[in-house]
Amino acid sequence: MTLPIPPAVLYAGLGGVMLALVVATAQNKWQLRVFVLLALRLAIGWHFLFEGLHKLNSTAVGETETNKPFTSLNYFNVGDGPGAEMARKMYVGDWDAMIAERTAKPKSLSIEEFRKLTPSQQSDLCPQAVADLLNCDDGLKTMAARAKYAAWLYGVEPRDAKFKKIEGEASISPEQWLDYIAQLQKEYDGRVVRQQSGLGKGDGLEVKRTAAIKTDLNAAKADFAKATDDFVQELRKDLGLKTETAPSKLKDLDTAARWGITAIGAGLLIGLLTRLWCVAGIGFLVMTYLSAPPWPWLPPPPPSEGNPLFINKNLIEALGLLVILVHPTGRWLGLDAFIDLALHGRGKERKSA
Repeated sequence: MTLPIPPAVLYAGLGGVMLALVVATAQNKWQLRVFVLLALRLAIGWHFLFEGLHKLNSTAVGETETNKPFTSLNYFNVGDGPGAEMARKMYVGDWDAMIAERTAKPKSLSIEEFRKLTPSQQSDLCPQAVADLLNCDDGLKTMAARAKYAAWLYGVEPRDAKFKKIEGEASISPEQWLDYIAQLQKEYDGRVVRQQSGLGKGDGLEVKRTAAIKTDLNAAKADFAKATDDFVQELRKDLGLKTETAPSKLKDLDTAARWGITAIGAGLLIGLLTRLWCVAGIGFLVMTYLSAPPWPWLPPPPPSEGNPLFINKNLIEALGLLVILVHPTGRWLGLDAFIDLALHGRGKERKSA
């Protein structure tokens, strides 16, 4: 992790946290329970805080040879849990649905058969989902735009696009795209079936290869969905229509994740509204767990330490926050003590548990 924070400041901060832990334990009559619970809260807070700072810094630095800005897309791309699927559809887009709608051929025709059709007949072969987006007051222009999309769909006029099998750009037809996606899907499904017979992550090399194929598969779907959308928007522009590219919600999610993780960590460290940040942290960790759960009937999760089966570090940390949630650690060490003092005054005795 590279952060624009001098190491001396980090070490001083860590030393201050440890000193505060000792002082708070002493003020609570050296109870082992107090020490353990505070140590757990501070450790989780430190973990969240610097994970968030790292993500913020990676975004501030930007794309370089040695730095990749944080994005949750990479995690969703290799996750097979219900959380990852939901996140892809909510924040990235339903690639399968878009591809199916925009590649639905009304008829099965060869390239030669398509070329023999009149412009009007070719226009009728444009998928309905696309035809609805290519509709202007000029009937001839509308027909021409729909025919042009249909010509691409039937392989008559391939378009240049980035294709992983080929360096640079090449002229690719939708059929080639779909064939490539089908090959990746077949290879991925075969690996999943083989690995589901075992427990945990299995062989590390196999897991990495499966995760790589999953990433390639989702990337191919995303690229193809974007290629269809780019073409539709290009045709709409030619028709004098306003482009309707949907704004990406992923950036908003990434921003919320970066600042949210940082805020959770800071809140836990200083003990301000501790229970609120515990709930927020638990929610984040549960969603992360559900994105790539280590369930034996699902493909192995993205590469991680150990060989998790049902239980992984995300779930354990969530349980740790749950333990902190049901104890007044913010009053033992943190700004919650001042809030409690303001609400209840000095005269009222407070129980430590």
